[in-house]
Amino acid sequence: MLKLLLPIFVVLSLIGCAAPNTVSVNYDSAEVTAEAALQRELALKKYLGYKQRLHHVSFPILKAASNFCPSNQINSMGAQGSSSADFKEGWKVAANKVLGSDQFTITWVAPSGAAASAGLLVNDRVVAVNAVQFGATQQQHKKFYTETGRIQTSKTALATLSVKRGDETLFLNIQQEKICGYPVVLRESDAVNAFADGKRIMITKGMMRFAQDDQDLALVIAHELGHNVMGHLDKRQTNYWLGTIFDIAAAANGVNTQGSFGSAGAQAFSQDFESEADYVALYYMNAAGLALEGTANFWREMAAEHPSSIGSNHSASHPATSERFLAISKTIEEINHKIATDQPVSPNLSQ
Repeated sequence: MLKLLLPIFVVLSLIGCAAPNTVSVNYDSAEVTAEAALQRELALKKYLGYKQRLHHVSFPILKAASNFCPSNQINSMGAQGSSSADFKEGWKVAANKVLGSDQFTITWVAPSGAAASAGLLVNDRVVAVNAVQFGATQQQHKKFYTETGRIQTSKTALATLSVKRGDETLFLNIQQEKICGYPVVLRESDAVNAFADGKRIMITKGMMRFAQDDQDLALVIAHELGHNVMGHLDKRQTNYWLGTIFDIAAAANGVNTQGSFGSAGAQAFSQDFESEADYVALYYMNAAGLALEGTANFWREMAAEHPSSIGSNHSASHPATSERFLAISKTIEEINHKIATDQPVSPNLSQ
C-alpha cells in the first residue's frame, strides 16, 4: 500500500508547488545544440589561453634554473602542441575547430627556445617526430606521444620534426635545450592554489586569475619549483615516518595517538620549507632575467584577499604574509648586493 501511495503523494506535491508567473521563451533543440557547441569552443580557447600563458611564464624560469637542478634535467624544444585526440569525445569537434585541424598542432613556441631558432611557428602541424608519425588511431597516437616523451630524456638532444605549413612540408632539426624536469601543469580548479608534488608543479585556474600580472605568476611558479629542487616533499615524508615511529611505539604500549606524532612530523619545519622556497625562487627569477622589484607586493595582494594570513601563527603551515613580504624584500636586497659586488648570484646554503 505504501508503494502505491508514494507516487500519488509525489504527484500531488508537485501539483501543489508554487510555479513561476511568467511565460517561458521558446527555443528548439537545434538552437541548444548550436549554443553548446559555441560554448565548448569558447571554453577551449580559454583553456588553451591559460596553458599558453603558463608556458610563456614558466619556460624561462625552468630553462634558467637548470643549473640549480643538475640531477633532474630534461631536453626541451621550447614548444607545445595539441590535437583533437587529446580531448574527450564530446569535445573533439570543438577542438578540431579551435585548432584548425585534427592533426597535432603547435599552440605555443617560446621566443627564446630551440624550436623558434629552428623556425617552428604556432599553427604548424607536426606530421612526425624522428620519423614516428602522428596518426588518428589510438596506436599511432600512443607511439607519437611515447616518442615525444622519449626525446626529453634522450642523450641525443637533436630532434627532427616533419611539419606541414599550409601546403608546404618542412623538415626542422631542433637542437633541444636543458631545462629543469618539473613540468608546469594547469589544474582545473577555481581555488587560488599552487603546489608541487616532487615531480610536477600544479597551478590552478583560480591562481592564474588571481596572479594577473606575469611577475606574480612567475613568483608562484618559481616558489613551487623551489619545493621540488630543494627536496621538500621527500623531507616532509621522512619527517612523517620519523613521527610515525613514535605512534607505533605508543600503540605497542596501549596508547592510541591517532597518528598525531606522524602528523606533527609532517608539519615539522613546514614554515621553514615555505620560507626557503620563497628565498630560492627569487634566485631562479633573477637567473631568468626577470625583474625582482615589486615582487614582494604579491603578498600584500594576498593579504588583502585573505586578511587572516597577515598575523603570525606558529601552528600554521605557511609563514604570515607580513613575514613573507619582508623576507622577499630582504632577499632582493641580498641579490642586488651580490650583483653590485660581482659575487656569485646563488642562494646562501647552510654548511
